This record gives sequence, structure tokens and C-alpha cells, in this order.
Amino acid sequence: MYSLKTLKNKLNCKRRKGFTLIEIMVACAIIIALSVGAFFGYSQAQQSRKMAQMRQDMEAICTAALAYEAMSTDSTPPADIASLITGLSADKAVDGTAHKFLTQTKGTTVSADNILDPWGAAYTYSQADRTVTCTPKDASGTAMTAVVRSF
Repeated sequence: MYSLKTLKNKLNCKRRKGFTLIEIMVACAIIIALSVGAFFGYSQAQQSRKMAQMRQDMEAICTAALAYEAMSTDSTPPADIASLITGLSADKAVDGTAHKFLTQTKGTTVSADNILDPWGAAYTYSQADRTVTCTPKDASGTAMTAVVRSF
């Protein structure tokens, strides 16, 4: 024969087969917190990748401009970024050989219409100032402080 206390415990064990509302709410709150953290972590990683790509592209443009200047018979930097792609003809090159200076960025072959920063805008090139400028954007699309690279 069972005591009254033992009988109540057995009945309570048999009735409780699911989760309480509080347990479900706590689990949902944990899942939401982890999701928000993952979203912001992913956004930050994307922004870091774009900034690194921008720096790499600007470095490639500056290096190409310096090479153009060194190989040109008039020893001037190119007028624009498109000149780096088309290059120097044999008659304007110091060594008499045609040269192309900017052939790849972002791992792809370049053309005048695909020299864009990671946010989709064109790099600003100044022959007079000898600079390449880019205005990065944050995760919300707001313009940040311009980055200027001299050559």
C-alpha cells in the first residue's frame, strides 16, 4: 500500500509530460540572443572583408600608376584609371614595348566599367594630387570617412 505522499508524487510525474511556458520562453530568448549576436558578427566580418578589399584595390591602382609613370616617356602619371587598363602604346613607352598596368583587381580581369569599390562606387583618382580616394560605407549604408592613398 502506498502512502498519500507517494501517491501524489506518482500522479504528478505522470501528468507532467511537456514543457512549461516559462521554459519555452527562456529557450526562445536564448535562441534570439544567439541569432542577434551571429547577425552582428557576420555584418562585422563582411565590413572587414570589404575594407580589406578596398585597401588591396587602392594599393593595386597606386602601384600601377607608379609603374605607368616610370615606363612613360613623358614621366607623368596617367590621366585616369582607364589609362592604367589600356596601358602605354609602344611609342609612348620608354622601352618601346606596349604595357598594360592594371590587369586584375578582386581576382578578376579589369575593364573600365568594373573598377568599383566593394560598395559599388567608382574610386576617385586624381592625377594632380597623385591620390586614389574611396568613401567606404558602414553596414547601414552610411558614408564613412574617406580613405585617401597617395602614390
